[in-house]
Amino acid sequence: MNPRPRSRPLLHVLRLVGLLIAGLLTAPLALALGSSTAFAAEAVSHGQGVLWSKDHTSWLGNYLLDDGRHGYCIDVEKPPPLGAAVDYLPGTSAAWFGADDSARLAFISREWGAPGDPLTAAAAQLATWTITGLAGRDQAFFAQRANADADLVVSAANHMLRVADGAGGASRGVSASVTLDLDGPGGRVVSDLVVDHLGGARSPAPGSFTGSATLRGATFPDGRRTGAIGNGVALAIVPDQRGATEQVSIDVVFEGLPFGADYRLGRSTGDTQSLLVTEPYDARAEASATASAPSELPFAPRVVTATSEAVAAPGAELTDILTVSAHPQSPTGSEWGVFEARDGSLQPIPVVVESVLWGPFGSLPEPSPRAPADAPRVCTVELRIEGGPGTYRTPPCTLTTPGYYVWTDSIDPARTPRSQGGDRLRPWTSEFGAAPETTLVPASPEVSTVASQHRLDAPGCVSDALAIRGLPEGTTPIAVVSTLIGPLTETPPAGETPPDWRSSPVVGEVTTMVAADGTHESPCIPVTTPGFYYFVFASPGSSGAASSRASGGASPENTLHEPTLSAAFTEPLVPPFSDTRVHESESLEFRSPPISPPPSSPPVTPPADAPPAIVPPVLPPSAPPEAPPTSARAQLPRTGTTPPSAVTTAVTIVAIMAGLAGLGVALRRRS
Repeated sequence: MNPRPRSRPLLHVLRLVGLLIAGLLTAPLALALGSSTAFAAEAVSHGQGVLWSKDHTSWLGNYLLDDGRHGYCIDVEKPPPLGAAVDYLPGTSAAWFGADDSARLAFISREWGAPGDPLTAAAAQLATWTITGLAGRDQAFFAQRANADADLVVSAANHMLRVADGAGGASRGVSASVTLDLDGPGGRVVSDLVVDHLGGARSPAPGSFTGSATLRGATFPDGRRTGAIGNGVALAIVPDQRGATEQVSIDVVFEGLPFGADYRLGRSTGDTQSLLVTEPYDARAEASATASAPSELPFAPRVVTATSEAVAAPGAELTDILTVSAHPQSPTGSEWGVFEARDGSLQPIPVVVESVLWGPFGSLPEPSPRAPADAPRVCTVELRIEGGPGTYRTPPCTLTTPGYYVWTDSIDPARTPRSQGGDRLRPWTSEFGAAPETTLVPASPEVSTVASQHRLDAPGCVSDALAIRGLPEGTTPIAVVSTLIGPLTETPPAGETPPDWRSSPVVGEVTTMVAADGTHESPCIPVTTPGFYYFVFASPGSSGAASSRASGGASPENTLHEPTLSAAFTEPLVPPFSDTRVHESESLEFRSPPISPPPSSPPVTPPADAPPAIVPPVLPPSAPPEAPPTSARAQLPRTGTTPPSAVTTAVTIVAIMAGLAGLGVALRRRS
């Protein structure tokens, strides 16, 4: 569009009319050809602008296309496009200009593509040529086509260029961002746009543009998972409540955004100027985000516990083994509850498990929801668990005395800070008396006995005093059987168990029920025959607890498997004990009474010549045959049904012989 020599106005008018007529004639043909045409539009006339008054030909402004769009010339050295066909394509794909110049061209076409007033259109054309090239001339050369308004057009064109390069002006592109905030209750989403202006990136005012949002793992307050979203405007969302965490994702799309460098190029199909066409290609911006947060659901833990030793000895250190998991009925399902740490990570909710060791008990504790109010307490230990599910061991407690011991465990939500999920934590308490939590410390009672009498001069009744120490308080009564062995002709060695003690004669046995430490007197046993006697004792101890609780006392709350009998239930609290040794304190002697002559037989003096009476020798009684060995539980033979002792037999024979001798003397005197 270089200035041409001035010609006659009539000639120019005729040429313009001819072009208009040609356009009117060819337009129906183009419509008839439809898609077979090679062009997208045609410049049919001048649009908005100014015609140079000196030649009435040179034009400064835009051209009207047959599709209603307008276009500014971008090839200043080529002929005007009036009547020429152009193809539409994105300017960035043609790569005729750099990114910044493309952004400026797109901005001019958006802002002043069809301004509605001639001088603004003239200034926009001059600004366009300033960007695409003035062919070595200055702006004033082309601005003179605006006639008297040339200076105004130059000033306006440069103002447009400054606006394009300024804040909020031309842009290379636009991007979207989206942020999910799940800090409950509920949550919110904010999506923003950032425009890459030549003058610096900036975000449009909130609510300037509307996009579409698609949620997964959450809904909008109306229950829908899709909805409209404005840039920079926060929207409430409702995360799905399933499990221990909220998992939410969102996709946001903004379309039709008036940003970017993708201007609409009307590329000439001939040798005329190509056009910067109005309505540049709109930009699209999209973004996605995913966020996780602790669920708002309550979390219920469970602790399956087991004592470290089912049977132990006094002085042993006992611990509680804790298997920690989510309760099967927890609202979070099988997932352990979590909280958001300061660094944004999700961490397991910490819990403090308080373990109490109760005991000693003299009998197996009965299961109950909680420990009895008067239950003795050995110690209380705590364990803070920060790693979530797993197996842990408490600090130890020391066992002191025999008896049954049992653990209980509890979780108090108040021990967990609210910031770490304590407000969502539910309490937990184990039952009292569970079999896996029970430990037995068997008793080893010390027993010493003292016979009520150690010497008898006449028949009497003898008892055994049992001094017992070491029985657990509250023990179920146990039986102690005292057996009085005798009469014996000889005194066995003290401190030893006679080899043949099982075959020794037994006067009798008595049972004493014992339930506590102290001295317990047995029933007495009659002693009527002279000889040596001593007490022995034996006890079967206490029976195991299995018979009283076949299930083992295991609760589904406290065990992961089928209940089995613990050794604490099968072993007795008081094992069997006995003492068969001879002790001086347990012995007694019943001496034979002195022998006196019969009062009716006065002494007879034999004649001097009478021969002395012959007294047959006193023979010791033959020893009874040795009894076959019997088991420890076999009863010894009882007195009252046994033959008289050797001493008794000898005394009887002496008395008979003396009587016969006296009778012989008397007969001789009578003769």
